[in-house]
Amino acid sequence: MTTAKQEFLDGFKLVLPILVAPISFSFITGATSVQKGLSAFEATLLSAGAFAGGGQLLALEVWHEPQAWLLVMLAAVSINVRFALQAASVQRKINHFSKLQRWLTIATLTDPAWGMSEVRHLTRRVSFWFISGITVPIYIIWVLGTLAGALLGNLIDDPMKLGHDFAFVGIFIALALPFWKRSGALPVAIASGGTAIIAKLAGLSALYVFIGAMAGVAVAGLMAARRARQEQ
Repeated sequence: MTTAKQEFLDGFKLVLPILVAPISFSFITGATSVQKGLSAFEATLLSAGAFAGGGQLLALEVWHEPQAWLLVMLAAVSINVRFALQAASVQRKINHFSKLQRWLTIATLTDPAWGMSEVRHLTRRVSFWFISGITVPIYIIWVLGTLAGALLGNLIDDPMKLGHDFAFVGIFIALALPFWKRSGALPVAIASGGTAIIAKLAGLSALYVFIGAMAGVAVAGLMAARRARQEQ
């Protein structure tokens, strides 16, 4: 078996247990899209082109007639701005990729691909095919699941009542667990999560993820600066 095939299978085996999450989440996104007035084709095209997960669903939640385009775009950007931080984090691990491979990796970066790449980097070099083994199945499921939700979602009055959207939260929890062993993880998590909750309760529904992330980054930066001063 070639190295590329083995690396792809390594990624696929790791992501396989959590593929139920994008199945459920994409179905809800497709159903919600149709209920908001999009056609099944438009909903599927949106998922295929945007591949934005939580950003798509949050944008749909604030979608209304007449469309508040600025609010919709702000909602999508605010929750997906985390990928800018993840891309900056993973960039150091993929410098050996070709230019095209780096572009594809960053353009299609997902939370599982980022988290699993960070963990894998602790013991061995991350390859393009390893990340592809994680991303490709998620992308296929995301597009097909959106189509299924768009076609069958009308059979369910309110898809959100099923609670399948918690799968998105479950992925984050699973990805965060390996990082608890790192020094300073707890203060960063408390600052980020606590600030996000406060922002959400304050009515900043389109910005709470971004605000929470920035709080975590600020605390991590302060801790790093403190360690640097102590080492001098």
